[in-house]
Amino acid sequence: MEHFHHEILSEGFMGRFEQRYPTSVLEWLLADRTTGRNIIWADDEYEALGDGYLGEDEVTVEKITGLNSGIIKPRIAKEQERQSQRTKSRAEVFTPSWLCNQMNNDIDVSWFGRRDIFNNEGAGATGDGAGTWEPSSEPVAFPKAKGHGWQAYVEAKRLEITCGEAPFICSRYDSVSGEALPVGARVGFLDRKLRVVSERTKTRKDWARWAFAALKATYGFEYQGDNLLIARINVFETFVEHLCERWGEDPTEGELNEAAWIVSWNLWQMDGFTDGVPSKQKNTLMQSTLSEFEEQKPEPVQTSLFDLFDDVFDADCRSSDKEEEQREMVPLCVIYDWHNGEPFEFASLKGKATDMGKKFYAVIGNPPYQGDKDDNDRKPPIYDAFMDAAYEVGDRVELVTPGRFLFDAGQTPKSWNEKMLADEHLKVVMYESDASAVFPNTDIKGGIAVTLRDATTSHEPIGAFTVYEDLNSILRKVNEATGNVPRLDSIFASQRCYKFSSAFYAENAENSDVVDKLGPGNKIKIVSKVMEDLPDIFTITPSSSNDENLKFYGRISGQRVHRFILRRYIQENEYLDGYKLLIPEANNSGQYGETLAEPLTGGPGEGSTDTFLNAGPFETENEVQRLAKYYKTKFFRALLGVKKATQHSPSQVWHTIPLQNFTSASDIDWSKSIADIDRQLYAKYGLDDEEIDFIESHVKEMD
Repeated sequence: MEHFHHEILSEGFMGRFEQRYPTSVLEWLLADRTTGRNIIWADDEYEALGDGYLGEDEVTVEKITGLNSGIIKPRIAKEQERQSQRTKSRAEVFTPSWLCNQMNNDIDVSWFGRRDIFNNEGAGATGDGAGTWEPSSEPVAFPKAKGHGWQAYVEAKRLEITCGEAPFICSRYDSVSGEALPVGARVGFLDRKLRVVSERTKTRKDWARWAFAALKATYGFEYQGDNLLIARINVFETFVEHLCERWGEDPTEGELNEAAWIVSWNLWQMDGFTDGVPSKQKNTLMQSTLSEFEEQKPEPVQTSLFDLFDDVFDADCRSSDKEEEQREMVPLCVIYDWHNGEPFEFASLKGKATDMGKKFYAVIGNPPYQGDKDDNDRKPPIYDAFMDAAYEVGDRVELVTPGRFLFDAGQTPKSWNEKMLADEHLKVVMYESDASAVFPNTDIKGGIAVTLRDATTSHEPIGAFTVYEDLNSILRKVNEATGNVPRLDSIFASQRCYKFSSAFYAENAENSDVVDKLGPGNKIKIVSKVMEDLPDIFTITPSSSNDENLKFYGRISGQRVHRFILRRYIQENEYLDGYKLLIPEANNSGQYGETLAEPLTGGPGEGSTDTFLNAGPFETENEVQRLAKYYKTKFFRALLGVKKATQHSPSQVWHTIPLQNFTSASDIDWSKSIADIDRQLYAKYGLDDEEIDFIESHVKEMD
């Protein structure tokens, strides 16, 4: 194992493979069954190497062997700088084996009805992101329920989406640490199937038969060509290593051929957004390249079988005179239905039944989290699209993603957040607010979540998510006591309630500095940087004319400031002449129980940029000051933590907090200290000693 570990961390990964297997095996593992050619790089990482290494170029044997054998290597073997850059540019995080094990164990619970089948999990993540497990020593015992025997388990189709180096399928090494894992301790779902085959079969012939069945039930797709090749090699070598472990001898040439052939079909290169082969073209049109196919049972792979299914695809689609058409039309990806002996398009699994069955038994993985920068220089989330797509093809789907959506926060669409939180098939298996505990040296705002959606079972929807049982109990009591009473978010103004008026534009239409600095998307909004961009409009001192001025609060160079603007330049709204509490929209980090930034009291004739949320309007300053006290209570911030998981705090994150009466007729004596107000609130909502202890121990005190 130490020798293997050295090869992973050095440039010997491809060299070792090249020495151990015939070139024909690598040729099969480079084949793209959809295009009839080879997989492509689909990435600009290797373009500095020159011709043949551009994103659209095919990966060939010559480009990655011999003197070029150090080009492709597992992520852990790459220079630290390239690791960091790849993670940053592609929003990739690399899943440690302990989490792959935990998630595969979760999926297996639905089959076996209990945990600890293949191994006993240790403490999970530790400070450095490592984890432990102990392989079970007894043969795997299967339930007596119909359809849950060992053969059915081996043949149950599982898919790893955006599989990278295939850590959920097979765990030859930890993708984060590079530590090699002995065959008996591996945790991938193919490893589990092959362990069962080794335990249940008595002859080499039967072993091979069921091991190939396990391979045929193992699927994965990946966009990047280098990742896909490493994944294919890992899956292929997993088959070989389990065979050697069971029988103490190397596979035959026929077994090598058939394993490589199966892998070349079942792990394919695909753009998860389009279900087609990767393409950098914009507005591509997807097309079917699948033609008539005569049903036949695949034979064991021989050297001539690299072209076995050439007749599956239209000859016109492969001919040189159709190159222009191929650049304009992107083929839908084709995979193989081993039960019926024919290829089919992956996209056909979505939304309708097929001969293969509508869905995979299970889908698992760690999808990409964010896309390329948009027009606002932000990288929008894309994991929601991958989650939805996975639900279309799998009955059981377990994925690790950012956790912001659980708090109805972040940039994922609000309607999608609400759909997920109301889904009676979805549950949270794990939530970690500190993402670096799972993915070392990685900061993911709002933490990470492992969710499992099982379309075959129903339960109470997530609703308002919390990680604390005591907080769940508190929230239930508050909801019951509050009933239809409005929540705090009901008094928040729209974040951009202050807008420029028509008079502002009429008087500044000829001022190019004003028009240009506002930009095409901000012509009416009082955005956070407007004070800094328009110093002649937002002035340090009020206008000396008889014109009425408004006082506006905002930030310049990270500091809170106020500036003055002519009243006629701002559209009238009810908040302008009322009292309000100005609460920073970017408010601390989102850690549960943290203190909050000091709010400001805004009076009549005062407003703010969208740096602040406006709560009100109130008739008196006393009411605002009472709200400011409420804001500082531990009770208030305990409930805010139900939804606030990031720095940002749009109005919806305040919905869990009940609105109080801030007038002199209130049932709360607001003249008391904040600690005493907390005690009044605990009594009002009937919290018991354990719930009070939870708040007092988890929520920090504010002055």
